[in-house]
Amino acid sequence: MDTSSPRSKTAIKARDILTSIGEVVYEWQAATDRLRWSNNAFDVLKTDILSVFPSGKSYTDLITPDTLTSRYRAIFGSGKSDDGDGVPFECIYCLAPLGFENELRLWVEESGRWFADGTGRAERVHGIIRVVNEEQHREQRLRFLSQFDALTGLFNRSVFLDQLQLTLEQCKQKGKQACFLIAHIDNFRVVNEAYGFDVADQVICEVARRIARRLRDGDLVGRISGTKFGLLINNCSEKEMAAAAERFLDAAREELIMTDVGPVHVTLTMGGVYLGEGVEDLRQAEICALDALDRAKSHCRGTFRAFEAKTFALEERQQKIRMSDEVITALNERRIDLAFQPIVEARTGAVAFHEVLVRVKDRDGDPIPAESFVHYAEQLGLAAMLDHRILEMTLDLLFAHENVQLSMNVCPDVGGDKEWMSYLRARLVNNPDVAGRLMIEIAERSTLENPETAVEFVRSVKELGIRVAIDDFGAGYTSFQQLHVLDADMVKIAGSLMRDIAENEQNRAIVRMFAELASELGFDVVAKWVVSAEVADLLAPLKVAYLQGFHFGEPVNKLPGQEDDAQARTK
Repeated sequence: MDTSSPRSKTAIKARDILTSIGEVVYEWQAATDRLRWSNNAFDVLKTDILSVFPSGKSYTDLITPDTLTSRYRAIFGSGKSDDGDGVPFECIYCLAPLGFENELRLWVEESGRWFADGTGRAERVHGIIRVVNEEQHREQRLRFLSQFDALTGLFNRSVFLDQLQLTLEQCKQKGKQACFLIAHIDNFRVVNEAYGFDVADQVICEVARRIARRLRDGDLVGRISGTKFGLLINNCSEKEMAAAAERFLDAAREELIMTDVGPVHVTLTMGGVYLGEGVEDLRQAEICALDALDRAKSHCRGTFRAFEAKTFALEERQQKIRMSDEVITALNERRIDLAFQPIVEARTGAVAFHEVLVRVKDRDGDPIPAESFVHYAEQLGLAAMLDHRILEMTLDLLFAHENVQLSMNVCPDVGGDKEWMSYLRARLVNNPDVAGRLMIEIAERSTLENPETAVEFVRSVKELGIRVAIDDFGAGYTSFQQLHVLDADMVKIAGSLMRDIAENEQNRAIVRMFAELASELGFDVVAKWVVSAEVADLLAPLKVAYLQGFHFGEPVNKLPGQEDDAQARTK
């Protein structure tokens, strides 16, 4: 080559410039998988480029596994299509140019444009690869994490939703056909508990790889939560959606996942929605896809369910979102109040103690049903915050009113909350008189579901001098032997047995049997749902120590004496 010619001098100058800034130019052809590199590639990538990277596959084989998927997603899985001018892309990943056995790693930033053939698949790519230095390495890593999920290398939730929003706009404006699917790994909690977090992460990564391999050019996948993946399937009609989903279901169940501890089997359950009329915005798309996913789970795990455009389904999901928002804001704004229902002595009718009940108002001041509020708090993982608040308010009342006796409902699982137990112990360990005026109620159902946890919880609270009651006794038919193991002080007969006791002779017989056995074994018995004098009279001959129900008083917002305290403070 004549290096003295103007053209050669320009080429050499261009090569020197590219090398000085750490950049390499390439072209890739899909038909042959051939890579053509600029002649400075050896100087930048520190390897014999022609022998090590002659093809697209040979290059991608030496991208580190944690960043490999991000490159493919950025170029071919961006959810974008070629309108004739090619599709621009930019990605960040880590390269092992001398093989994974060698310690050399290069962080590279790649940008360029890919061009599609007549079928929409990538036909060729023109790109620039830029190697970054140590400082830029850290910056690139941060940029990588801003776009991609660190564990799987898939797009993160933010990037995925941005592209979903763009696709929604294209569906409206250009008549584009697309579907939004959500895939969830089934029974993942079992994997976590049985094998630990490391193996669970391996399962997530392998599921992500299997999903990614089944995507077509132009489709998009992202990790939108811990065990959920969002999939954007372009050029897909509503009729084709189920078949598209089946590809990914097959990918998960086709073979066992090999992990460090051996093979693990998981399946995917999927829900999806066609992004056509009726899906107005991003939030509605998520609502519809999640609704379909929930219905698939309730129908049969490992299957797909398409969203059914029924008003009630959408309204139900929106109600869940509204309630979730209400739970969070109510806890943050401390809009939790207590109400108190009297429990009276069966023999005298005198008030023995009060049960603490939760009362919550929404931001407009309207009451939220307590059962609904507690249910959503549990679903959102906020039950602990609610339990903390109720415990704090209950103890404040017991300390402020020395003649008050209260009972409060908790789940035995709260015993695993070190902060809750520490707070309870800190306030009561040196105040046995206050502890003696508190009773904790746990539901019979929860003692059956987690017997060991329940026994440990009861032991811990009784050490402080707190009494324990088993609520809804008889609903799950706990054995009396289990009551002895729990070492409870009181049983409250299930409301389902009490509801129609005046008309139902069978329920009367069951209540009589429970009351006699419990009393003989040394447990105090409370009969709930006493709604009339007739019911109270029916219970009089039975060995029932306490009665509770609207006949003796509905829940009130103030305990006896609280009003007087408030008036005294005002004066």
